[in-house]
Order: sequence, then structure tokens, then C-alpha cells
Amino acid sequence: MRYLDLVRAAATRFPDKAAVVGNGRRLTFAELDDRVGRLGAALRAMGLKPGDRVALLAANELEHLELQAACLRSGFALVPMNNRLTERELSFILTDCDPALLVLGRNEEKRGAALAGQLGIANLLALGNPQELPSYDEALQAARPDPDADPDDPELPAKIMYTSGTTGSPKGAVVDRLGFTARVMINAVELETRSGDVHQACLPMFHIAAFLSYAHTVVGATVVMLPEFDPAEALATMQRERVTTTVLVPTTIAMLLDSPAIEGADLSALRLIIYGGSSIEPGPLRRAMDRFGCDFHQQYGMTETGGQTLLRPADHDPADTERLASAGTEAVGLEVRVVDDEDVPVAQGEVGEIVCRGPSVMLRYWNRPEATAEALRGGWMHTGDMGYRDSRGYLHITDRRNDMIITGGENVYPREVEAVLIEHPGIAEVAVVGVPDPKWGQTVTAAVVGAVPADDELAAWAKERLAGYKVPRRWIRVDELPHNVTGKVLKHRLRTMLSDGAGAR
Repeated sequence: MRYLDLVRAAATRFPDKAAVVGNGRRLTFAELDDRVGRLGAALRAMGLKPGDRVALLAANELEHLELQAACLRSGFALVPMNNRLTERELSFILTDCDPALLVLGRNEEKRGAALAGQLGIANLLALGNPQELPSYDEALQAARPDPDADPDDPELPAKIMYTSGTTGSPKGAVVDRLGFTARVMINAVELETRSGDVHQACLPMFHIAAFLSYAHTVVGATVVMLPEFDPAEALATMQRERVTTTVLVPTTIAMLLDSPAIEGADLSALRLIIYGGSSIEPGPLRRAMDRFGCDFHQQYGMTETGGQTLLRPADHDPADTERLASAGTEAVGLEVRVVDDEDVPVAQGEVGEIVCRGPSVMLRYWNRPEATAEALRGGWMHTGDMGYRDSRGYLHITDRRNDMIITGGENVYPREVEAVLIEHPGIAEVAVVGVPDPKWGQTVTAAVVGAVPADDELAAWAKERLAGYKVPRRWIRVDELPHNVTGKVLKHRLRTMLSDGAGAR
């Protein structure tokens, strides 16, 4: 075997140990390994061949781990989809990846069946107790593992994760078996995962945060799934399951700190909080470090690369404001540079584009050869993020990727929102930016020109076409948008204008 199997070794070492907890069930590593083998056989019986895609539309459900482990072992590519997307957005992804099978979560049977009918997806399985569709559990029970049928090719795609592009068209980042192995092992090393750990998966498993769970599974640790984030439930689960590690974003950390339930919660087992999505201001970070009393570990990365730079526990010195505000230094196995427009490294302290390379970087964008060539030119992944190195070598992010907005840990690309809004007959010109928000990190804000419809009408239009977190929460009327000589809207000037209140009405 020339790639990493997620569960086989752990099943040999810890057959009776809990591997995954969720949906009111617990599976041991022996049970999980058996189900992974059965699932591979079941999918082959449905006609799937190595390289085929398996799309998953679900919340954080217990079956995610075995689905990913089975796709990895049997040569299929798991395509986990954001269950908060609209039918229109999901339809685009499903059309693009052309899955041989669509697996639907416990609350997605009706919506998924409608999408499959529209798109001609023949193979469907539903988790839980489906009312009309074929049962996932029944398919597993009827199958028998056939390990000799599993291919050994290390370059088969293991996962395709979709991330919206700056043009508004989602792109699927392809991670092959070797890249998948690298991501898991990098996280296992950097997080120092242990078989005695209990990891709480608070972030959606369709995010790159899933690799943190995999890094625990591979060493024999237990993963506890939270279907959705609720502060009181998260704290209760931490106490009940004796959680040792968890992954959060700044917004959810703040929600835990503000929850009345934290006062009586026993979090003494917690050793590490992993956070990402964006950095945390030093003040709130110090408060979190003091309240939780455990180590903190920040990851800066993207869907295409996994974690590129890390602010490790030893870097979280409450007295070192500059370092606390940084994105850390390179993850093991990764090279990160800050370069100018000619891809030449810039001097210390000078702002440039952040690029990286290493075994965890995506293989390509699915069906996007031109975008792949542009992003991976010269063998380096061009992130589009701007930043600089300080005198100690720590990376600081100055501007997010192509004006990307991060709200509540979710990435929102303004061009995608603008493309929907400009379709409204009452809007002549619009620009979308992120405005700082103490709770959500940033608020999606739309600046519209002229006499346009009321906020409620615009929000309703957007909600029909976009996931809820992408819909602008603020609508600002302006007399004109700031442009450069080529007609491009100057987003940085617009943000300043909105912050100052100049030109808004």
C-alpha cells in the first residue's frame, strides 16, 4: 500500500475502542473497519469504478468518517458538499463533478432526491431511516468486504472540495491519495495527536477542518461529531465525552465564552483548541486562553493547500502581541514565500502575495485546466492573499484573498454575491465588501447606487439564490462607487468610505 489507510492500523491496535460518536451511536474501530470494507464492496456492486465521484450532502453525521475512509481505500473521490447551499448552488457542483453516487444525510432526502431527478443521478443512498430512497445501512449490511478489489494507485483522487472562485464559479480542489496522506500526517505530527485523545468536530466536515478529525482517527483517537454548532451542546459534549481537542473559529470561541453554560462546565480534560478561518485579535485571544486554560494552535491555509503556516502552542505568549496577531510559521513539509508580481521573493517587512508548495497542495482544479495553470504556475500555489514576514520570520496577513469576506468562519466571495444582485432589475451597479463586526468577524455589506428597492426586497431576492450566510446583512445606498481609470471598483476605498460614512445615504 502506497498511501495511508485511515482505519486499518487503528482497528488492529484498538479494535474495541470507540472510533466515532454521533447521531446517538458509537462505533468501535473494529466495527468501523468492517463497515469501510463493506461500503467499498457495496459501491462496486452499484457499478462504481476507481476514479468515480461520491457526492455527500449531509451535516456532521457519524457516517462521514467511514465514507471518506472507504473512498480512500477503494479508489473513489468523496465530494462533501456544503449543506447550507441553495439548490441552485448544489446543482452547479453536482453537474460539474458528475458523481456516480449521491449520499444524502438524515435531513436531506427530499431535497437530494429532487436534485438527483433533475440532474439524472441514478445511484442514491440515504442515511438514517429513509422514507423513500434506498437505505445506506441496508446496502452495507448486504455487502461483504472484498479487499483484493481495492486498487493500489497512489494518485487516484481521494477528495474533491469545492470552494467558490473569485468569478463566482465554484472550483473543485482535487486531493489525490498521496496529498491526502500528506495532509493527515502533517496534522498528526503538528497536533501531536494521541490514541487517548477525544476530538470534537465542531466545524463542518465539508471544510478542510475534516483533516483534523482524520489525523485523530489514524492514530486511534475518538472523534465526536456535532451535527451543528450550539454553544451549550458543545460544552455539554466536551464534559460528557471528556474531550481533549476541538477545532473552532473565532466566532464560535466567542460564543462559547459568552454562553452561560460555560460557568458550570468541567473542561479539565481539554488540552488543545485548534482555530482557523482568521486570526483572533490579541485581546480576545488572551481572554480565551485564560478561560479555557489549555493550549491554542492556529492554522492559516486554504482548501487548495491545507494548513500552510501554524501559530503553535509555544507561540501563544500572552505578552507577545505581535506574534499573537500573526499567522505563524511554516507547517512541517510546506514551503511558504512572499513574492512580488514577478514571483520574486520580497524583502522582510515588505507586502507581497503568499505562495506555497508541498505534498499537501492540491493536484489540480476539477475540469479547470486554465485555472489550475494560473494557480499553480511555477510549481507554487498562488493564494491571492497578501502579507509580509516580520523580523522573526512570522507571517502576517494584510489582505484576504481577492477581497474574500470571512463571516462566522465561512468564506464569502463578493463577486459571487454581486453576480446575483446585479440580476435584480432595480439594481444598476453594486459592490460587496466585508465590514468589521465584533461577533461575526466581518459583515457582508452591499453598496448599491441610486434609487433601489427596499432592504427586505433585496434580501429576499438574494436568499432565493444564495446560501444564507452569503446574503448581505447591510445595504448601503451610495451616489457612486469609487473606480479606477479602467472602471474597476476600488474595494479598499469603498471600505474606507463606508467606515467613514462618506457618500452613503
